[in-house]
Amino acid sequence: MSMPPKHIHFMGIGGSGTSAVAQIASAQGYIVSGCDLQSSTPYLEKLNKQNPGITTFRGHDSSHLKGVDLLCVTPAVFYQNDHHPEVETARKQGILFTWQQFLGQYLHRDKYIISVAGTHGKSTTTALAGVLLEAAGLDPTVEVGATVNLWHNNVRIGKSRYFISEADEFYDNFSTYNSDVILLTLLEFDHPEYFGTLDNMLLSFQKFIDHLKPDGKVIYNADSPLTSSLKLPPSSVGYHLSDYNSESFPLTLPGNHNKSNALAVINLARHLNIPDVVITSVLSAFTGTGRRMELLGEKNNIKVYDDYANHPSSFSATISAVKQLYPKSRLWAIIEPHTYTRLRVMLSELPAAFSQADEVIVSKIFASREPDPGDFTGADISSALHHPHSQYIPKFSDIASFIKTEAKSGDIILVMGSGDSYQLSRQILASL
Repeated sequence: MSMPPKHIHFMGIGGSGTSAVAQIASAQGYIVSGCDLQSSTPYLEKLNKQNPGITTFRGHDSSHLKGVDLLCVTPAVFYQNDHHPEVETARKQGILFTWQQFLGQYLHRDKYIISVAGTHGKSTTTALAGVLLEAAGLDPTVEVGATVNLWHNNVRIGKSRYFISEADEFYDNFSTYNSDVILLTLLEFDHPEYFGTLDNMLLSFQKFIDHLKPDGKVIYNADSPLTSSLKLPPSSVGYHLSDYNSESFPLTLPGNHNKSNALAVINLARHLNIPDVVITSVLSAFTGTGRRMELLGEKNNIKVYDDYANHPSSFSATISAVKQLYPKSRLWAIIEPHTYTRLRVMLSELPAAFSQADEVIVSKIFASREPDPGDFTGADISSALHHPHSQYIPKFSDIASFIKTEAKSGDIILVMGSGDSYQLSRQILASL
């Protein structure tokens, strides 16, 4: 395309990443429109309220592309319907991009890019880095895949050259990012439905790291064994959980995984010469992001937490953190499994992940971009847990009814999943 694009249309604008990038594009002067199958999502409501200049449509239609220079889609679209008329039309016109490609090739241009990558901890670390740079007066633009409690949005529009992006590995989404700093959190095999093998995933991360700018820096979790499989620049800085000094840097967020996330940001702050006093004030006040161990509420002395965890190590870290907060309480761990491939491949890791939970409920599987294989359900996952108090209850309404009957004063309800489980946690709280 010889002329730079002016009008960008986002297909799936209600998604966590897409909605953030659409708002940044609008702030940078692009004409922005979008469409989504849902009339309401947690992100679409914020986007419409705060960005009256962005036109949004319900549903998908090729007529949306009239006068559009680029159609930006979420990669999940290619799995769900690669031949949708809106996609096919854009492909024929040569204007089809993923929103990540648009972000890397256009919105990142002439910015100081801080990319937060890794298979776990990205959203919390991105949000924490953004709040830190904000507190230091660096006025960053921040794109994050979760609502940041402090901003009541999943994006912060800044006017400086600093730009913090949550860099996702799925579909090689981060392949167009040329970073000045990479924060590399915990690294584990994930997205087997796309990568197929661990080696393929590591190759994707390596290419991303190889796109680091000449004087760039990688700050990485040295406790994550897979980082040793990557060729990192000589200037890279590793951090260990044992480095964390809770007296110097008191952290409001519970759990060792959050201490690791904080260490990435502490090292970033030192690289940017941000004073320790600013780091301390931010860490002690930071309350996290939506759907990351979020306390939804309490009824009849029963607390309900909502969390985005969708991988065995994420389940384990979240359960452990809740147990640290409430060591004497009965903990109900309720999961909505996300995609058939992921948990089928990782079944052997589940028993250890749920060992600290007192009661476990597994709901129906959220298929996301995958077709139902027909021979694998949440019942198989519940059985694979080998937990004395695990059961499969497919329907959300039945889970809520069961919890209402069985939960007692002092219990903790932890709902985990990255599909529709945010609705389940709210149903449970309402039913108590």
